[in-house]
Amino acid sequence: MSKVKQFRKRVAEKYHAFDLEEAARAGEALLREHWSNHSMLTLGYAQDIYNLGRIYDELGNFERAVELYTDGAHLFSRQCTGDATAYVACLNNLAAALFDMGMEEPSAHLFGQLVSVKRFFGHEPDEVFADCLYNLANSATEATRVRHATKWHTEALNIRRRLGHIQDIIDSLHSLAFLHEEKKEYEKAVPLAETARQLAQGDEYTGATHYLAGLYDTLGQYEKALPLYEEVMDLTRKRVGCTHHSYLQVTGNIAHILEKIGRPREAMDFQTERRALYEGMAHNHDYAYAQCLRHIADLHKQLGEYTQAEELLLRSLKLNRKRNTDMTEDMVQLIRLHLHRGDNNSALETLVYALMHSESRGPNLAQLLTKLAVAFNPTPDPAPDGILQALRVMNNREVLQPIIAKWTQWENEPFIPAFVMPPPAGQDKT
Repeated sequence: MSKVKQFRKRVAEKYHAFDLEEAARAGEALLREHWSNHSMLTLGYAQDIYNLGRIYDELGNFERAVELYTDGAHLFSRQCTGDATAYVACLNNLAAALFDMGMEEPSAHLFGQLVSVKRFFGHEPDEVFADCLYNLANSATEATRVRHATKWHTEALNIRRRLGHIQDIIDSLHSLAFLHEEKKEYEKAVPLAETARQLAQGDEYTGATHYLAGLYDTLGQYEKALPLYEEVMDLTRKRVGCTHHSYLQVTGNIAHILEKIGRPREAMDFQTERRALYEGMAHNHDYAYAQCLRHIADLHKQLGEYTQAEELLLRSLKLNRKRNTDMTEDMVQLIRLHLHRGDNNSALETLVYALMHSESRGPNLAQLLTKLAVAFNPTPDPAPDGILQALRVMNNREVLQPIIAKWTQWENEPFIPAFVMPPPAGQDKT
């Protein structure tokens, strides 16, 4: 057995044993053997380059993979005398690797070449041809050539419909729907999403239903979105349980709609369940947990339950302080709550605390200063002199000292994440 065949056998053995690092080393040795034999212009060498490129591709070494795919495509183009299969495969992998590297423009150019090659050789539109069009459309989307992307996705969809490959059809339908959604052409996106949902099964059906519900939600068609979200919630609960992020997401969607249609008590049931789930999770969910607390506080505010709303906002504020994250949103919402119920003194105290923290001295500083002016001069459009007057009061030590002392005492109180887990929203609570 020649050394070339020995190295090829070793590459294949290591690849099929999932030892990609060793397969790559054997592949490099195989190329060196070709060089020593001066066999670099053979079809076998081109195939060995292509196979080694695939190994580096799977290893995530796209730079080396691109080098090998480029050389392979060049060699295959010289070897092809009628059958362009190998050339197309090499170009396809090269284009995909460039896309993975974030190089959308050259990727789109190569996928375009692929389509041209397939047409030049007179191939009937097949799965590979549809995939080339689909990938070309995706590259064009990233390169902001949306009009071309729509055309190519539509052509790919038509071919896939003729071939009858359901999963490919669903992918094309959703890709087209995303493009139309980006252009706010919802009248075109919705029918595509509806068709995709009708074709989907299993987990794909859940995802397709969630996406369609989101479109209806965006359009304000809540009577259509709500039952779809509820269906997704039930399917998700059965598939992955109540602690999965997808379940938390869909229950948040339902709460949002219930609030929009004037059912805040029911919305609070879902948000309360989400709160309990977040409290049972690791700290890396703290941002979402704080958001959930703010949502519940806003629902209490709508219902006129100001004490409960303030308690939750202070809890969110303490959580963000504990995690050393931005507290601006909590403080602004707390200020709005105080002003809503006419408690200007508490609004001023919160603003003092806000201005004591550097994270508030960003884009929201002007908003905070405006709220401070409103606390002293509650007019619809506070004049600049109202803001200046408020800042002058901020420099009054006698006013500031008790406010600072109050917040210092609050900061020293421990954060206790105690909460009783309710039954899942939508289920019998007895």
